Amino acid sequence: MIEELVSRAFAIRNAAHTAHWATKSYAEHMALGDFYDGVIDKIDGIVEAYQGWFGLIGEVPTKTISKDNIAAKIGDEALWISENRKKIAKDTTMVENLLDDLLDLYSTTHYKLVNLK
Repeated sequence: MIEELVSRAFAIRNAAHTAHWATKSYAEHMALGDFYDGVIDKIDGIVEAYQGWFGLIGEVPTKTISKDNIAAKIGDEALWISENRKKIAKDTTMVENLLDDLLDLYSTTHYKLVNLK
């Protein structure tokens, strides 16, 4: 399950980066920049903590997400993380707390993209 999280995070990060380049909105440009800069650091911390507790993760599949309607896609990904939080963390509160921090980034970015034009 952690491998799917990493795959999805890499895909949404790449979609956010290409949307960042394509937008004509300064607010969206800044929100997406903060998102793609932050998501990789947060995923790295999650994986390192997970591996410290459970051992090395498996192969991470490659996934692609389009930049179109990026706000909705970030919101969808946040919902997926929330729904799968306990499975991803294997009921380990330490990893759950790190996932909550990742969710904060997703939710904050979604808010900015939807409400700050």
